[in-house]
Amino acid sequence: MSKEDIFETITADASQFSGLTTEAGKELSELIKSCNDFDKRLTIAQDEVAFLQKQRNRYLNELIPDKMGEVGLDKCEVNGSSVSLTTFVQATMPKDPYQKKLAMDHLRDIGCEDWIKNTLSVKFGINQDNQAKSIKADLEDAGLYPELGERVEPATLRKLVKDRYVEGQEINLELFNAFVGTRAKLKGS
Repeated sequence: MSKEDIFETITADASQFSGLTTEAGKELSELIKSCNDFDKRLTIAQDEVAFLQKQRNRYLNELIPDKMGEVGLDKCEVNGSSVSLTTFVQATMPKDPYQKKLAMDHLRDIGCEDWIKNTLSVKFGINQDNQAKSIKADLEDAGLYPELGERVEPATLRKLVKDRYVEGQEINLELFNAFVGTRAKLKGS
């Protein structure tokens, strides 16, 4: 970059700064500083909220259920708050194709194939429009090999695992990386 280019780059229209006085510059500086302070305070507040939520979850998922189990209660009322224990489930379908196949096979083996969503797609080439419209039941007879995509929605999987677990029916928790626990549910107060 030549000297002339540098001077052209830093040259500004003086009329753009006509309202910039020492007082206005100071006020602008204070406004920017205040905004930065709010950003810092928001970050601190968000960290505090995350900490409080983590602590609250510890009470609801560990401390209260453990103590209620220890004293043999599944419901109680304390200081106007009704507390009951509920079962919760965390479960996910495996991402690994082999493990996913095992999980799908397991669902079929225990009679839960109705919980599986399927997507069937077929690729047709040029000049196969009529064939694409007419084909439905006999794809393989037509020489086309469909790709089958199957899945179980996350909420559906959690419900299925919870229902089968609660009812004492067969379900392989390990296949679904499932965790079943007890959570305290508070109402009132």
